[in-house]
Amino acid sequence: MVLNFYAAPTMAQPAFGKATLARVVQNTGTLTTQLLAGWEQAARRGEPVDVLNDMQQLAMRVIGMALFSRDLENDLQAGRADTAGADPRGTRGANCFTETVRAGVQVVALRNVSPAPLPLWVPTRLHRRFRRGLAAVDRFVYARIDERLADPGGYDDMLADLVRSYGDQAAAADTRRELRDQVVTQFFAGFETTAVALAWTWLLLGQHQAAEARFHRELAAVLGGRAPGAEDLKALGYTGQVVQESMRTYPPVYTRTRQVADDEIAGFATAEMTTVLAVAGQRVRLRPASAEPVTIIPAVTRRPAGGLPMLVEMRS
Repeated sequence: MVLNFYAAPTMAQPAFGKATLARVVQNTGTLTTQLLAGWEQAARRGEPVDVLNDMQQLAMRVIGMALFSRDLENDLQAGRADTAGADPRGTRGANCFTETVRAGVQVVALRNVSPAPLPLWVPTRLHRRFRRGLAAVDRFVYARIDERLADPGGYDDMLADLVRSYGDQAAAADTRRELRDQVVTQFFAGFETTAVALAWTWLLLGQHQAAEARFHRELAAVLGGRAPGAEDLKALGYTGQVVQESMRTYPPVYTRTRQVADDEIAGFATAEMTTVLAVAGQRVRLRPASAEPVTIIPAVTRRPAGGLPMLVEMRS
């Protein structure tokens, strides 16, 4: 799985209903279309794009909209987040998620291979970087929670659904901490793993042109050039198979034991990936920029080393 929502408590379930799925599909389609403008420019110049980096930015924007009704593009463009604490209001800290994920991946990778992992309170450079990131994440998330507590009916997103599900208890200190934990878990789970899974999927499609051609035929038959809605996803059966085969071949969190589960909550992560492929696949195809095999970094997620440069070809 790319997103693990099965462990969420019953109070969190309203945030994962059909309305959320519809919003995610719509936002994903819009943001993917914006990404394609840059890919089309790269195609005209004959320059490669870093698909891993672009999928990371896209996944962050999608989960930002789903959780916070907030497009994090401005924070991404601003570069490194304010992780040193210069913004106590938490209004510029969105990109701290990127910084914290990257530092956290390194921390966990080191702890996985170390015979005696250092506690996080040991002030190594990496630990300090990670803890600064977590502090900035907390400022940002608590600011978003307080916005919804102040105006319970003014937001229509997953965080607002979560806050409403707790009712009168939402403002209690313990509940605010639980809300923070839910949001951070969902954001981190839905950002890095989704981006990595999408990057590997584009690579596999670029390497297997017969499967890519079948994928394109399905998009033409089902969508005919339009963006998908949530109601279209079940009809994109082969596209869903592409997603599943990609995650089987390159499981994003490959160090975790996989276990078959019967439950499913609205297909949330698969819907995002299917939508990205459906929107972009109707306009472009991607080819590896090099014939050299892609080197894999065996960290927490199975990431291509040095990004994933690919060439964009426009489809007529």
